[in-house]
Amino acid sequence: MLLNPSFFYKYSLVKQLPIFSQLGWLELHRITSKSIIDEYKKGDLIRKEGDPADYFYCLVSGRLQAYSKDEHNHKRNVEFIHRGVYFGIISLFTGENHSMTFEAMNDSVILKINKDDFHDILKAIPRLGIEVNQVLSKRIRRKVKGDDAVFDSTVISVYSPTKGTGKSTYAINLALGLKKETRKKVIYVSIQPKQDKREEGNVKEDKLRNKWKVDAVDLNEISDDHEKIQEHIIRDDLPVDLLNIYFDTDDPLVKNKIAPFVSDLIGEYYYVVVDLPNSRDNVVLETLTQSDLVHLVTQDKNSDFEAIRKIIDRLEEVLKEGFKEEKIRVIISGIHPEEYLSFEDINKFIDYHVYTKLPFLKEEDMEIESSFKSLNYVKIRKMNQYNKVVKHIAREIGKVLVGLALGGGAALGIAHIGIIRVLEQEGIDIDMVTGSSMGALIGSLWVTGKSADDMEKIAREFEQRSSLLGLIDPILPISGVIGGESIKKWLKKHLGNKTFYDARIPFKVIAYDLARRQELVINGGSIVEAVCKSIAIPGVFQPVREKDRVIIDGGVMNPLPTNVLVSEGIKKIISVNVLQSPGDILAGFETSQKKIKERNKIGFLKSPGKYLKFKLGRMVSSVFDFNISDIIVNTLQAAEYVIAEQSAQQADVAIHPDLVGVEWYEIYKVNDLIKRGEDAARAVISDIKKLVEEKE
Repeated sequence: MLLNPSFFYKYSLVKQLPIFSQLGWLELHRITSKSIIDEYKKGDLIRKEGDPADYFYCLVSGRLQAYSKDEHNHKRNVEFIHRGVYFGIISLFTGENHSMTFEAMNDSVILKINKDDFHDILKAIPRLGIEVNQVLSKRIRRKVKGDDAVFDSTVISVYSPTKGTGKSTYAINLALGLKKETRKKVIYVSIQPKQDKREEGNVKEDKLRNKWKVDAVDLNEISDDHEKIQEHIIRDDLPVDLLNIYFDTDDPLVKNKIAPFVSDLIGEYYYVVVDLPNSRDNVVLETLTQSDLVHLVTQDKNSDFEAIRKIIDRLEEVLKEGFKEEKIRVIISGIHPEEYLSFEDINKFIDYHVYTKLPFLKEEDMEIESSFKSLNYVKIRKMNQYNKVVKHIAREIGKVLVGLALGGGAALGIAHIGIIRVLEQEGIDIDMVTGSSMGALIGSLWVTGKSADDMEKIAREFEQRSSLLGLIDPILPISGVIGGESIKKWLKKHLGNKTFYDARIPFKVIAYDLARRQELVINGGSIVEAVCKSIAIPGVFQPVREKDRVIIDGGVMNPLPTNVLVSEGIKKIISVNVLQSPGDILAGFETSQKKIKERNKIGFLKSPGKYLKFKLGRMVSSVFDFNISDIIVNTLQAAEYVIAEQSAQQADVAIHPDLVGVEWYEIYKVNDLIKRGEDAARAVISDIKKLVEEKE
């Protein structure tokens, strides 16, 4: 939309732009007289690829995305344009059509000068031409070197329509988490109505809350002035920069100040975390619509859900096709210990997907951090689960998630417990777990809150070989040794009725639909049901029939699901392949034969105890040795190993424990398997730490 501002207003805009800031009054006057000011809404196209050169363009406020498109209409060569940057200059000089499309990512104001007028200005002001050429040369050199110095910023608005949700505690801790996890510049901005300008939010009915020690500044005073905004930013106090803003709710024009204000911060900070007031006015709505991510924090109450649904409806109405569910997150506050509704019930109530629930915070979990000059904020004690959830969210936003793929391997998967124990001991936080077969079973226990020590105790339930017989429930017609009801009962004993929403770490289980020959990635519903599908080893377990699906062990086609982590955008991947290589199998066979020969030399009279123990062990083993189940499993694992090795190439750290001499059914070798897992993890722990500490 073409604006018609006064000459003096245009002059003030021109003077603030870096390219013109060093010019004299007469030169600025000349440029101002030839300038046009245009306003574009979020999603508008300024120029399209192939359009003829027409103007010199310079972004006054807002944010643009520049890109070209390939033959499939996909964006490529994406660049980001921030305040003060001019664009389309190559076309202006060469006369060729624009090679890129320029799209407004936020409401934007652009200064334009007709191409003929701009050429006249360059002739009249030679030093301006030199400046343009120097900047253009730097841009070209950056492209040749592949060094893109212009980064994309992310604006995250945190909002709750009701008080007492702890949204300000969440907002400041999210900002600090982003700084810690990405090591990039972050600013925390508090925007509050005039009457609340010295305090923000509340927690635990105001017993603990964030509190500013500095006065807030009026949004009207600084929104159009870059220097004033910079002057009021608080630096070198907290690890993140701070800005405390208030606005007058009685001013109908104040909402127009939001877009230029936010865009001024975009060029300097990778992450702008905006803590909004609880009011539902135009300032709040305008900020939400100008944000890249919106986190809606709500209590577990019907009245709050109704308010959240209204906000979602309003955003859908304003953003139209720009509304994307992955950008608008609903977060359940951890203020109250009671869970009145399940995640599934909340989803139905608001007809929207709940992103996560913040863990319940007791008063002893929190303390006021008062050592800083500008802000007292609610600090969460380090080892609290709340911190881990916020850390995961920060990593997701920062694209520095760490994923763990746990492979299948029947009893060999007990080694996963040793791997997990080392991760716990070293404080390595995992953001997503994928599991096939035994990897799904071990993963399910871990993500629902069981520690490595807990899982070791659970594994010891099968330390007596005779306990394996308790899992066998014969079925007719015969489609496996184990029907599955006994194992399901055992899983329910340890997992209860937990669903994927109850997982403290996002979790995905891999199964395989034999009827369609299709991989299944399960991340919803009952965890027990999902695990039963993933561990249905052909020839051992009965397949799980679900409508027209015949579901078997996920390891058959995807024994090491690193691909699922990649598809989720996770760039830091740790994989654990417990399957044995052909060399491992051969070495194990030779070792086994030697042991059998040695033990056969022990007679009953010489050592009756050892003799009977050996014979009993052989008898139990003979149930599995080269029967139909043994043949099927060994055949499958031979093929799965090859697939798993290929999948491991997608991992940054690939762990392959030495499990020579252990058979697929020897689940009773708990100590040995866990120890071997620990040894394998310890061997690469320095690589894992380097991976986790790497920033994008």
